[in-house]
Amino acid sequence: MPTIIFRGAGGASPAKPYGQPRPQDQAGGPRPATRSSYWVATRRPLPSLCLVLPLMLAYELGVIWQGGASAAALRTGADAWMRHLLASMGLTDQWLPPLSLVLILLGWQVVSPREWRFSPSILVGMILESCVLAIALVGISRLIDMGFSVLDQNAPPVLSVVSPPSRMNLAPLIGYLGAGVYEEALFRLVLVPVLFGVLRFLQTPQVLASALAVTASALLFSLAHHAGTPGEAFSWFAFVFRWMAGVYFAWVFVIRGFGIAVGTHTAYDILVGWVGWHL
Repeated sequence: MPTIIFRGAGGASPAKPYGQPRPQDQAGGPRPATRSSYWVATRRPLPSLCLVLPLMLAYELGVIWQGGASAAALRTGADAWMRHLLASMGLTDQWLPPLSLVLILLGWQVVSPREWRFSPSILVGMILESCVLAIALVGISRLIDMGFSVLDQNAPPVLSVVSPPSRMNLAPLIGYLGAGVYEEALFRLVLVPVLFGVLRFLQTPQVLASALAVTASALLFSLAHHAGTPGEAFSWFAFVFRWMAGVYFAWVFVIRGFGIAVGTHTAYDILVGWVGWHL
């Protein structure tokens, strides 16, 4: 193709034809590798799986270790509900729910155009971020406590809905690990996308569909704690707090990803329920 000549005060200077590769782009030349930022990488399914898998294994092995022949009695609500549903279809293998969660996250990773490599420091950041978000939720619980105290001077504080800590007993700690994994899997990983998809199918605007899916999943999350046997006795304090906590966890899931939602839920339950820490 013809070469364009630019003339200036210094004389003629030939310019490279459009599209000619730069020296660093020639064959064999190194190209800088592009890595996702922390905020993008932590939303991918694979880092989430790497964070969730140790928690899930610790819960499953802890249930077997502590429960023995009556291991089913130690399982958390969401885990027990899913196993009951699977058992009604003839699927009773105890490792089916955790294996299903692993396959869901791996399948999500495969079908998405996402990188498989990430720095191990990403997991450290996710753990720290989960702890920060859990502490923020403790602060929110304190605000709700103060609000109900103003409305009703005779009402018990909302923080009393949490059982007293029993740090010498490992069974509650094991239960908190399971609640963080399986409640987030059921109410956030499954329910939020399903509700959002139904609302979008009904032509609901995207922002409104997101808000409604988050709110409805949080409402079901709160009600679920009072359903079944044994179910917690209904209290407006506990109900409102768990509804707000469900909204909080759902937005963490939507904005920051499944792994950090699980980490936040687990860290909060351990801080408040096992350690007994409040602001």
